[in-house]
Amino acid sequence: MAEDGKLLSDEEMDAIGELVSSGALDGEGYNVGLDFKDHDLLAEDTTGQGINMRSLEQISELFHRNFRTGMLDTLRYNARFEEGSVTFQNYAQYLEGLPQTASVTLFSMPPFRNDVLCLIHPQVIFSCLDNWFGGSARSLTIVEGARAFTATEKAVIDQIRKTIFAALTEAWSPFLRVSCELRSHEENPQFANIAGDSDFVVVNRFETVGDGENLGFVDLVYLYTDLKLERDALRRRLQVIDPNSKADQDWKQDMSESMNEVPFNLDVKAGELPISLHHLRNLKVGDVIPFRVPDSAEVSVNGFPVFKADIGSVGKQAAVKISETVMVGGDDERK
Repeated sequence: MAEDGKLLSDEEMDAIGELVSSGALDGEGYNVGLDFKDHDLLAEDTTGQGINMRSLEQISELFHRNFRTGMLDTLRYNARFEEGSVTFQNYAQYLEGLPQTASVTLFSMPPFRNDVLCLIHPQVIFSCLDNWFGGSARSLTIVEGARAFTATEKAVIDQIRKTIFAALTEAWSPFLRVSCELRSHEENPQFANIAGDSDFVVVNRFETVGDGENLGFVDLVYLYTDLKLERDALRRRLQVIDPNSKADQDWKQDMSESMNEVPFNLDVKAGELPISLHHLRNLKVGDVIPFRVPDSAEVSVNGFPVFKADIGSVGKQAAVKISETVMVGGDDERK
């Protein structure tokens, strides 16, 4: 270094200039034409630096299966949940485009260090409520602007949340033993701070479709750093079973035969009789209550209406003849 603090002295600069002028130094410099290799943070981890997205996709598939079954069992929700997508983005990008009002649950999921976010789009909640009260889980008009959920809607949210926790615990079990515990609940996504705007998150989204309409979605949002810390567990593989294999066909056959033996209660509702409290309190053993037998009856299985039937008799026994299928389960209702 030159004495005046310059990296090169005037004499050294002149010498370099002469080399360039004579062609002895081509002037292209160093570190030119290097071969760079892109690193995909979402690719399978082969170097110990990222996370195994294939395992996350398997967890997503397991959750989708368990969640769909749980929603049908607990809430009789017959809309179709699409298989989940797994995307990688920063938290600010994720918050963009979310509705002003949604069910946003923050919950701990040890051994993860940070909270996990679960967002339920309001359309899922409203269509679930509509379905519960006899509707067809159709798309409902949402009034723009934030509003609080009603007590009935909160009860539905609570049941959906329990179903999500159970399905998520089961889905992670082949890779990692986790448990879900509610931390807080928000109704404005902007108030759910699980990460900074520039922090990376992994979003697992499940779209909901009913009668050909989009009914919103359910999101599971993980902090990328939490998944990276558990990358060893995510390297594990689940054995993929060929759906056409003999073992899988035998399992389906056994399951079908077992399901055929499940007992159900079949109830026939032959009519209703309005009565005042005064008459009800005065009823006693031996009293006769006359009522008109309707032309048709409602047939239910375990309390769920499935058929309409004509009332009649066979010999000396009362009987019903099924006339119409009312259970929602497909496009081709049988008459």
